[in-house]
Amino acid sequence: LEHTAGVQVDRQNIGGSEGGQQSQFTGNGANPNDSVWTYDGAEVTDMAALGASPMYYDFDAFEEISITTGGNDPSVQTGGVRINFVTKRGSNQWRAAGRFYITDGDLQADNVGDPETGELVGDFTQDELFPGYIGNSINNIKDYGGELGGPVLRDRFFVWGSFGYQNIKQKVGLTPDNTQLQNWHAKGNWHLSDKAVLNYTFVRANKTKQGRGAAANRPPETTFDQEGPTPLHTGKLQYTIDDNNYVEGSFNYTGLGFSLTPKGGVENQVKVDLGTGVWGNSFYFLDTDRPLYNVRLDGNSYIAGSNIDHELKYGYSFRDAEVTSAWGPGGGAVAVFFNGTPIEAWLINPALDHYRGRRNSVYAGDTISTGPVTINAGLRFDHQTSVSLPSATPASPIAPDVFPAQRFDGFDPGFAWNSLSPRFGITYDVSGDSSTIVRLTAARYYSQMSAGELHLKNTTFGPEIDLNWNDLNGNGLIDPGEAFGPPIFISAGFDPDNPNAPNPNVINETDAPWSNEIILGVEHEISRSFAVGANFIYRKNGNFTWAIRAGENDPNFWVPVTQNIAGFGDLTVYEPAGPRAGFLVYQQRGGFDTQYRGVELFLTKRFADRWMANASLTIADTEQNFDTGGFTDPTNIARLDGQQIPLQSGGSGRSGTFFGSARWFLKGSAMYQLPKAFSVAGFFQVREGYINPQFVQSNNRAFRAGRVNAFIEDFGDTRLPTYWDVDLRAEKTLDLQGHGRLHLIVDAFNVFNNDIVLARHNQVNSANHNKIREVVEGRTVRFGVRLILR
Repeated sequence: LEHTAGVQVDRQNIGGSEGGQQSQFTGNGANPNDSVWTYDGAEVTDMAALGASPMYYDFDAFEEISITTGGNDPSVQTGGVRINFVTKRGSNQWRAAGRFYITDGDLQADNVGDPETGELVGDFTQDELFPGYIGNSINNIKDYGGELGGPVLRDRFFVWGSFGYQNIKQKVGLTPDNTQLQNWHAKGNWHLSDKAVLNYTFVRANKTKQGRGAAANRPPETTFDQEGPTPLHTGKLQYTIDDNNYVEGSFNYTGLGFSLTPKGGVENQVKVDLGTGVWGNSFYFLDTDRPLYNVRLDGNSYIAGSNIDHELKYGYSFRDAEVTSAWGPGGGAVAVFFNGTPIEAWLINPALDHYRGRRNSVYAGDTISTGPVTINAGLRFDHQTSVSLPSATPASPIAPDVFPAQRFDGFDPGFAWNSLSPRFGITYDVSGDSSTIVRLTAARYYSQMSAGELHLKNTTFGPEIDLNWNDLNGNGLIDPGEAFGPPIFISAGFDPDNPNAPNPNVINETDAPWSNEIILGVEHEISRSFAVGANFIYRKNGNFTWAIRAGENDPNFWVPVTQNIAGFGDLTVYEPAGPRAGFLVYQQRGGFDTQYRGVELFLTKRFADRWMANASLTIADTEQNFDTGGFTDPTNIARLDGQQIPLQSGGSGRSGTFFGSARWFLKGSAMYQLPKAFSVAGFFQVREGYINPQFVQSNNRAFRAGRVNAFIEDFGDTRLPTYWDVDLRAEKTLDLQGHGRLHLIVDAFNVFNNDIVLARHNQVNSANHNKIREVVEGRTVRFGVRLILR
């Protein structure tokens, strides 16, 4: 993803330092929620965390990986980034391979501090750093695995299997963050006849992690331990009707499920200091089960004519995603401080969410070839639903009188997203020999519906009541009798005077959000192995959905007030003019859209004359546009309207930093084959620094509106430094006398040992304002060996 033209990733992975936690990413202005993960033809995207992968991967298991950022054909629903994996398979020759890579902390430069002693060794002073932060560092990473495949019955039945393991030990400051990724693959291909092939793939991907979430503001007791394997079963029957017609049917089950347990324990109360931004004592927990089922039937027909040829693709798919998730804060409450002073008690009842999403889809497309012109035309129809299933929760462990036991019988909103998506593309061979071509694609895509999109009537959703708090006994915990006064905040959909009442939230009928895309491109082949090109990309995303408190998108509902903020001074924010509704209204979000305009220049040098390379330069302009009815709280609208799209990072330590906001980025890679079976390769990237907006956290506002983070500048005025790095590889290949090859590898990441700041604390009225929260990891060396036998 990091190497792909047009894609921006939220974190910098130096030598595997971020290999234990998946990144967030976006491509060419697409909504990250529209990203699609496909594994051997089955869509396995996590439908409870749209755009996310359901598992971690053993890349040696793949025959091919393809990533597309636009121009998706009608077999793909959305216009987001599509990642497609094709696993290896057995053949008529037995083959085996193995690998071992090691990255030791002794071969990584310390950019900030010594991870063993905490002593600062870099160019930063203690006054510049977030309290306790001494940099991120690798302790030790081992990556090893093997594979074996071949014939059981020659020409008829083939098997293949693999095992991969990554043991990633690192530190965030002095806090351990360790991950173990284990992958098993087994695959069989049975040629039932000359026309029929039966395939079965089994995957077991297991991630265990100790210290997830470690950051400068997340000490060890607030990090997670993670557990949960993901089994994947895919069966596929391929049938060749004749030379011009082919069909295949497949079934897939992905058993995604995992748990996040705070090291501080689920019984202990959570603490947070809104002044320093530091959490303590414990954290939120999550236990989730997300089984996913896919059924597909796809066909391909070729019709040859005297002047026009047609290649038809068509298919049907069904997806079922059920989600059961229990979550909440440790101890059922969060004790809130401001620069050490107790101020609020957040009482939150643990939640249970149980819902299901389904999709039925049909598509058809035609590739029409005639002379120098190729036309692609297609149409896709999607029917998507979301229903709530029964659930129940016990009474709150800390406030059972406020949050008694709840039972929910489920709810069907009674409508679906029905969308018809047209796709069109035309390619013209200008030169007549395919050396120069121009292309135009135009498409309307519709977003994939989250399995819980309409899950808003649930009474076991984890309601919250916030009160003022006086820590009378000084123990730093919320005890009975210490929370007082009228509520500062009450969750919409919950009535504390009638806690067993049905949830009054309103669900209006909506349509799927859409994305309109136009790509105009030209590509010129300088030689048979060297091509350059350019794309202009325009994308507009609209018709979003949202759930807001009734009437709050009316500008007259809000009035400006001036607050005096400790550590800052006077701040103008908006607050409600009167009482807020106690329920949410789910509806279409009119008056809001996002737009992307980008130019992408690229070159591709296929392997010839001992070298290969590719590079891309992207210059992008993204913006979000608000109109009446398209926003609620107006506090930040003047700062956001017409500015870049805010995509906030979930990377460790990067809270407050908005990725996907680089307006230009350059990346490239190359490999050169030296004499005597030596080769060298490299990758470089340079991009504009991501946005780090400066904000002031307000005081509580009238009518239980709570606090707001008010930007004090236009979104995009403050950025982190320009980021760049270079990675290099040297490799020696030994021929094993016709029995295979042995590769000896040395990799170096961040070769020039940059110490670029990746995150700063951006709350102006915080004692830690502008303190450095993350610095890129230093130069890292990795050794590897690969053995391929045949």
